[in-house]
Amino acid sequence: MGVLVSAIALGYLLRRDLSGVRDELLNARYWTVIPCVAISVFGLWLRSLRWRVLLKGRLGPAHSFHILNVSYFINAVLPLRVGELARAALAARVRPPVPLLTSLSSVVVERLLDTLAVFALIGLTLAILPVGLEIGVLGLAMGVGAVIGVIVLAVFAARPAWAHRVLNVGGRVIPPLGRAAAHRWLDQLLEGILPLASLRATLWAVTWTAAGWAASVVAGYIILYSIFDEPSWAASMAMIALASFVVAVPAVPGNLGPFEAAVAFGIAGAGLVEQAGDAPSVAFAVLLHVVNLGTYILMGLIGLWYEDVSLGEVTRAAQSLRAQRAPTVELDLPNEVAH
Repeated sequence: MGVLVSAIALGYLLRRDLSGVRDELLNARYWTVIPCVAISVFGLWLRSLRWRVLLKGRLGPAHSFHILNVSYFINAVLPLRVGELARAALAARVRPPVPLLTSLSSVVVERLLDTLAVFALIGLTLAILPVGLEIGVLGLAMGVGAVIGVIVLAVFAARPAWAHRVLNVGGRVIPPLGRAAAHRWLDQLLEGILPLASLRATLWAVTWTAAGWAASVVAGYIILYSIFDEPSWAASMAMIALASFVVAVPAVPGNLGPFEAAVAFGIAGAGLVEQAGDAPSVAFAVLLHVVNLGTYILMGLIGLWYEDVSLGEVTRAAQSLRAQRAPTVELDLPNEVAH
């Protein structure tokens, strides 16, 4: 399925004149890659600070940064989001170790916060683009909804009984919501967002989330100059938001195809090109994907070196977690060494 989706996406984008894409890449301003990568790495550091907050400081800054980079690297080159399990495996070998369930719960919170951040980003994009009033209002509503979503998560994390009451009320309207299975699922979700029970932790997590996404938008805006003479902030926000959504779409490792399509449609939606399949948008999407993958691979390899572990050892430990689905497993990884 992933190969088919990637082939369809690439076929749609490359169905037109490939010589135009080649010319755009030959004439690109490649100096923009340097500041883009620098800001992207800074954004990874900001995301590692968020992870530290969600882990309540159980990892040092260097470990959280490098382990996070390893997980992004593995997610970029392997399917099935194995990088998230690899992150938990690596955190469990640091001294003192971080419990596996603690790491996995922090990943749940990260995904929820990032999802809300993407909705906020889309809302802001729709609000500033020259679209109709109805679309602009929808964008503002999405942004406000994202803020409310964070508040609701924090309240339910601190008061889980309230969440069960809300579910009971919903069960009166939708009977399946009142079943025991729904309450068990809610308990699992509440356990995952437990780090948000602290107001201080929530504020810091939201702050680092916003800062990390802002860094991504700035990096995207800068590298837009590689192809476009007059890029826009709306184009950067649109392509980043859409590219974040397609992570869930089946594709070959690296999200080849859907990523390019999302970036191209984001650029077209912001008005930099007439159609997503135009040569400038396709060329830029290819360039951006290469830069992103290169950044993840480089920082991931540095992370593996710092943590003194090989890619094969990490992936085997992650696959062991996936197979066993147990709260504790024996990890066949070398012990931590001093750096």
